[in-house]
Parts: sequence; C-alpha cells; structure tokens
Amino acid sequence: MIKRYFIITIAAATSALSFPSCKKLLETSPTDFISPDEFFSSKDNLNAALTGVYSTLKNNALYGDNYQHLITATTDELVYATSGNVPKIPWYNATSADAQVASVWATLYTGIDRANVVLANVNAPTNITEDEKRHIEGEAKFLRAYYYFMLTQWYGDVPLRIKPTQSPGETNMPFTASKAVYDWVIDEMVAAEGLLSDQQATAFDYTERLTQTAVQAVLARVCLYAAGEPVNDTRRYTDAAKWAREVINSGFHKLNPDYTEVFKLQCKDQYDAVNKESIWEVGFQVNSGTPEQSSPGQVRVGIPTSSDAVGKNDGRLFVYPRLYRTYESFAFTTATNAPSDASPDQRRDWCVAPFKYSGGNATTPPAQNAVAYNLYYTRYPGKWRRSEENEPRIATQSPTNYPVVRYADVMLMLAEAENELNGGPTPEAISLVNQVRARAYGKLNDSRIITGITVTNQGTGYTTPPAVTITGTGGTGATAIAEISGGSVTGIRITNPGKGYPANTMVTIDGSGGATASVILNGDGELSATQTAGKEAFLKAIQDERLMELNGEFLRKQDLKRWGILQSTIKQMGVEVISGSSDLKPDGTPVVPAAKTPFAPSNVTVTHYTNPANNISDKDYRLAIPQKEMLYNDQAKQNKGY
Repeated sequence: MIKRYFIITIAAATSALSFPSCKKLLETSPTDFISPDEFFSSKDNLNAALTGVYSTLKNNALYGDNYQHLITATTDELVYATSGNVPKIPWYNATSADAQVASVWATLYTGIDRANVVLANVNAPTNITEDEKRHIEGEAKFLRAYYYFMLTQWYGDVPLRIKPTQSPGETNMPFTASKAVYDWVIDEMVAAEGLLSDQQATAFDYTERLTQTAVQAVLARVCLYAAGEPVNDTRRYTDAAKWAREVINSGFHKLNPDYTEVFKLQCKDQYDAVNKESIWEVGFQVNSGTPEQSSPGQVRVGIPTSSDAVGKNDGRLFVYPRLYRTYESFAFTTATNAPSDASPDQRRDWCVAPFKYSGGNATTPPAQNAVAYNLYYTRYPGKWRRSEENEPRIATQSPTNYPVVRYADVMLMLAEAENELNGGPTPEAISLVNQVRARAYGKLNDSRIITGITVTNQGTGYTTPPAVTITGTGGTGATAIAEISGGSVTGIRITNPGKGYPANTMVTIDGSGGATASVILNGDGELSATQTAGKEAFLKAIQDERLMELNGEFLRKQDLKRWGILQSTIKQMGVEVISGSSDLKPDGTPVVPAAKTPFAPSNVTVTHYTNPANNISDKDYRLAIPQKEMLYNDQAKQNKGY
C-alpha cells in the first residue's frame, strides 16, 4: 500500500511523466514498480517534480480561477455582483461544506505534499551539482512555506504536514496554532533565502521562477501579516522592514515609468528586463513557447464581452465605487457645458475601465462606450485587458501572468513598517510613498494632464474668442476655450485636460492680437501635510495608496483583515449602497462633484452589497475548516463561528 501510494504522489507532482496503467497500480504485487530512489536518481525527474510544486499556483482553485473572483472578492475594491447564483464566500456566508472552501484547502495541501516529496528526495540524483541541488531545495522549501502562509492566513490553525504522505492513516494530525505556523513559515523562508543567495533576479528572462529578492519580498509580506490582526505578533514589523529594505537595496528592481506597461506585459507574457518591477508572477500561457510549463488561466475578471476580436470575458466583478473615488479627480466642463472629470493619477482610468463593450463578434471588435464620470456602479476592472494579449485569443483561456509581488508593493510595505516602528512617518517612509505616487502622476515618463492655462499676455483687438491649440509631444485630447472681455483674452477654460503631455507643452492662441498663455500640468501627487501628520493619518494614506496601486492583485481582503477593519468596511458598504457616501479625497477634501453623493446603483442588485454587510461577523477572519478534514482527521477542530 505504501509503495503504490507513493507512485501516485510522484505522478501528481511531475504531471509530465509516464507511469504504469491504473490497472497495474491496483494489482496486489506490482512487477514494474519504480522505487523513489530509482526515480529521483535523475536530475531531470527531480526538476520535473519541482515543476509540479510550482504548478499548484496556477490551479483553478488558486490563481487560475477561483482565487481571482471568489476567494478574494467583495471588499471596497471589487465586488462579486453578477446575476444568478452567487457563491457563498463573496457573501461571507460560506460553510465547511462549501466547494471553494474545500478546493483551496485541498489544492494547497497538494502543493505542500509535492514539495515534501521533492525535499525528501533532493539528495537522490547522482548527476547533479551541489549548486543545482541547493537551488531546488531552496525553491521547494519556499513554495511549501508559501502554501502554508496561504493556508494560515485564510484558515488560521492548520495541520503542519512536513513529510510526504505515505498512507491514509496519516490524515490524523493535530492543528498547529496560526502564530506557530507563521513562525515556521518565516523560518523556512529565511532558510530558502539563504539557499537562493546566488539565484538573483538577473538569472532568468522570465519572472515565474523564484529568486532571492522574490523570497525577500514575500518575507516582508508574511511578516506584515504576522504583525497585524488576528495574530498581532508586532515584533515582526522589524522583520518586515528588514526584508523589504533588502529588496530595495539590491538594486535589481525599480518602478516601470509607465504604470500601464506593467500589466500590458503580463497580458503578453513578456518579461520587463529593464525594470523588473514584477518580482514574482504566476505564469500562464496559451500557444506560447515561454519557459514556464503551465496552462492558461480563466477569463472571469475584466471588461465583459462575447467578442473574440478583443477577447471574451465573463466580467464577474464590479469595481466598488470607493476605489474609483479614492483617486484624485480634476473637474472640468466640456465645450458643450457638460460636467465631467479626469484624474491626474494615471492609474484610475487603467484600473477602472472608463468604457464598456457592446456588440462585436468573432472577427469584428465591439464598440467602446464611455462610462459617464458620475456613474459609480457597474464599472469594470481594466487592469488586465484581453485586447492586450497576443493573438490568437482563446475564448475561455488567457495567457496573462498574475503578479504575486511587485516592487511598488515592497516600497509601500517598507513605508508601513517604518510608520509602525517609529510611531509615525519618517522621511524615508514618506519618500517611498511619494515615489509610487510620482509614477502614478506621470513624473517618471513626463506625461501629465492639463489642469489649467494661465494667460501671460491678454493681447488686444479680439472681437470673438480665438481658437486655442495645445501641443506637446505624446500629448493627446486636450482642448480649451478662450474667454474675452474688452477685446482681450481674460481667461482660458479647459474643456478636456487630455493626457500624456510633457513639461514643454505649448499653448497657441490664434489671431494677431498678441495674447499668450502657458499650461499648468498636474503635480507629482506628493502626500499633503495632513496625510503625513502622524501615525494614524499616514497609515490611512498607505491604506488608500495600496487600494489605488494594488487593486485586483488579490491582496485587499487580507490587508483589511490585518488592519482590523474588514468587518467595518464591509458593513459600511452596505450602508453606502442605500444612503450614499461621504467619501473624501486622500487629502481630506470632499470628492468631486460633491460629498454625500449617493452611489446610485442603477442596474445593480442591491443585495450583492447588503447581504455581505448583513452576513459578515468576527468569524470571517477565517474560512471554515472543510468538511472532509473534519470527517477524516480525528484531531481537527472547527474555527469559531462555523
């Protein structure tokens, strides 16, 4: 029995090797059994087994599907709000019998058992160098620890299984307290960081493989989670700062000057060799020759359309209005006197699609219909757009890679840890956040919107308002109307702020009256004095910044948990959908166009917001322990409230 089970374990791990038929496996005394020692005597087989450990990440229970649109959904960034039956996790009423609760648990333990097999046999190959062996050990150790990190952050106390499963009787195991699991995870990741000390970000031309800085970046995250609720091991803030600073000081990573380019490259499964902002990704591929041997992801999250021409998408998540409204906005009136707005923060109209699709078919692209500036509901996330994928686009499959951790996240984590350790923001912490914001506001690629035009010479002799022309290399869309009085140009009104304008943008006023003007471009987005006035104010600024920078990257729900505000946030969402919102901009001033503006949930089922608010309770810091674990592990214990 033990040998037969071990063959099955190896087969699951490699996903690429041939073994005897099922009939052979069921025989009492198999004659063609491949012993573990014989199988793992080959370096190639050990590497194939390691590939199996990695492949757990792209499973449909995790980053391949459910983790995207079910497990992490319904917070103040994205809400599961499609018609029909709604899975229970997004409504905070899942039970131990829920399919997604069980599949995440089972998949993570599959990855753990695969890693256990690799680690148990890492010394078996004879045709392997010590460096190769050390790297495989480091990667397997880290991945096993990462899967345990995911387990404990979602389920709390869990069984700590660190040896290959060899018999069904081994299912009986006591649960290890979450804090102890975190301690073990951190120790394992620290060991992996040492084993991968010479596997640097320059070692590969793709981001799916672990490197030393990838381990360090995730260590910073794990330590922040351990420091926050519900574990509250606050000594870990020191560790979080240490590991984040290691990544920054390495010099391997920097911000891509163009925020949108980070995600366009992921859609194309391309590597950013210049900036390396995306430190570690889950790799997917469709009709591609990329190095990672993985399968495609599903297409649940994005701008919905049935057109193959731009890539079909189910569009199962809506953007919650707070995400859209947290970005700074610039109000203007169009040439036809219609109120509108634009954002100097280039992230807003990329993360929150400013259009919807309609029509189209297999060969004809759908129309893009602009969404009104004050339509807060029924907006869709646009961070990863299938139209950016390489052709051919497969109807239900996507090659888009998903970032596990990015350099911008590391910068914000270090700022947060320093704020906690020093009882308030340090100059370094403020600078880190301002660097992230500077990129968002176009400083790194000299690309802005026009927020004003100053008349520098009013001129004379104008009988009608002269035409105003705005020109700047790379800039598009800006328009303005001159206002005259007494024959002079007394003002110029922006009717479209455009985008992409450089510092040397020029304004030309037609006619011979001699009037001149200069543009005012948006600033660098630096935090205000109010936002850096103390520990709590700066933490709120970081919370908002993480919402604007990292939305859709599977982090928000766990961020809200560790800050201790998940329950209050979800309950407030239920209030806002009925009575409106009193949202403020990040600098503390009312949102545009006015405070207390109802979110007006037209074409949205209100229960998608009120039900989560009514259901959520203290129990939702944890998912339920799956029913099968409770049945087959006689030492299992259910989480409180389930």
